[in-house]
Amino acid sequence: MFESSQVKKQRIKIMMRIELDDGSERLMFMFVAPNTRVSDTINDTREFLPFENAHGETEIINKHHIRRIVPMEGQAQAGRGPYDVLGIDESASDEEVKAAYRKAIAATHPDNIQSLNLPPDFVELATRKAAQANEAYARIKKLRGKAED
Repeated sequence: MFESSQVKKQRIKIMMRIELDDGSERLMFMFVAPNTRVSDTINDTREFLPFENAHGETEIINKHHIRRIVPMEGQAQAGRGPYDVLGIDESASDEEVKAAYRKAIAATHPDNIQSLNLPPDFVELATRKAAQANEAYARIKKLRGKAED
């Protein structure tokens, strides 16, 4: 009966390392409008910023409690394909795909991250990144008709 005339704004999620005034560090995703600099979003007139934690829950943080905020990656594009996840081109050889996969897994494997005694947020994020790399590699193998490794 009622239709919404409000246009939903598209946002890009960017991973950030946030240091709060209590000394804690968190890895969270910040939402930024397309073609907007992260610094412009941080320095806008809002008093609070929404972030997404490793569990996918939204947290609202007062800007006055943020001591430092550092982008951990470039501005990601929504709906990245498996080749983008592994950082390779679609024309990459099977050997290049496997090497990119191994590199991604070595950097984010949960066992390696846990051995560094990092905060739980870092471990959960690494687990998600490793799962993304696994899924991307499986999708590429399926696209190329490769059932075996």
